[in-house]
Amino acid sequence: MARPVRIESAGALYHVIVRGNERKAVFRDDGDRNDYLRRLAHYGEKFGFRLLAYCLMDNHVHLAIETGKAPLSRIMAGLQSSYTQYFNRRYRRVGHLFQGRYKAFLIEKDRYALALLRYIHENPVKAGIVERPQDYAWSSDRHYRRGKGLKWLDVDRLLAMLGRGRSAAITGYRRLMVEELEEPYEKAESWGQAVKGDEGFADRAFQEAGEPRLLRGNLMVEAVAREVARRQGISLAQMSTRGQGRAGSLARVLTAWVGREVAGISIARTAKHFHRDTSTMARNVSRLEERMRAEKAVKRLCEDLVESLSLS
Repeated sequence: MARPVRIESAGALYHVIVRGNERKAVFRDDGDRNDYLRRLAHYGEKFGFRLLAYCLMDNHVHLAIETGKAPLSRIMAGLQSSYTQYFNRRYRRVGHLFQGRYKAFLIEKDRYALALLRYIHENPVKAGIVERPQDYAWSSDRHYRRGKGLKWLDVDRLLAMLGRGRSAAITGYRRLMVEELEEPYEKAESWGQAVKGDEGFADRAFQEAGEPRLLRGNLMVEAVAREVARRQGISLAQMSTRGQGRAGSLARVLTAWVGREVAGISIARTAKHFHRDTSTMARNVSRLEERMRAEKAVKRLCEDLVESLSLS
């Protein structure tokens, strides 16, 4: 399967995710976390990008970056390489620290920037580390609550979308973190593992990058499920019925993953089709992606499904 397309665009907003190799920790103590932030500051000044939000977990990182003239690939190459060298020196180790290439989604800024901000800051809560985002020391949440960033952290860019004047913007941010969103980030349509936004935004992004989208916009969840069921040797009824064990569960997750990759069908849409919880389905899709990296048979199955649906 081809690697996800990298869409490079000046002034674009990206959600960047970097993960530790083999799910191992990339930060062992606060000294490591402080060093990573220092390097973020350094490369922000060097390449002229805006860091809008961050969250450092033990074995992965979430960043919201608005690029300047330098392409995101150059920014991340410098950041990840330099931090890996520091980490390897400190712990007297060799080899890769991060898992393959970083993942980056070009975000439809006006529609999903605030949803992305909330998603990044909610990570420690969803992981069960803290009860509230403000209780976590290694994200940018506390800076938004104060309405004041650091030299290398630009909170003004998104606070301006939440209210006129600093006090109103801070109130708007705190409301953002507790009220239900009409369009949460998890439900944003994903296109080709590269873009999150509506179909028109994705089309323009791929066209400007000179890349074919290679997605079938008219493909429905049921069509994907039918092909998955055929490959897995089970019925559509078995996929939809609770209590069908691992076979039914795997088939549903395959449907969610393949539907997203081939036709930009959101995980939320597939979850709704099967009457399942969106967040649970999203976690299971992430686990499937981990299995694809570790198990050749699972990777081959996913590749075959993508190929058959892309050509049908």
